Amino acid sequence: MKKTTLLIVPALLIALSPLAQASVESGAHQFKEDVKSAGRQTGHAARDAAHAVGDGAKSAGHAIADTSKRGYHATKKWVTGEE
Repeated sequence: MKKTTLLIVPALLIALSPLAQASVESGAHQFKEDVKSAGRQTGHAARDAAHAVGDGAKSAGHAIADTSKRGYHATKKWVTGEE
């Protein structure tokens, strides 16, 4: 009986080994896909943030330029006496 049990255990482990291997490979593949997806989402978020900052800076620059232009023309009119 003891001899039979000792033979059954290794045979059972050998039989289940491919199933365990497939499970590990499946888990590793899923982990790889999750990491790629997370990296992609992080990259998209960084790109969107950079675009938002760039758009804000562009708007601020245009507002400053417009205000400076108006100030320049107002000063020029005052100095030359034009209305």
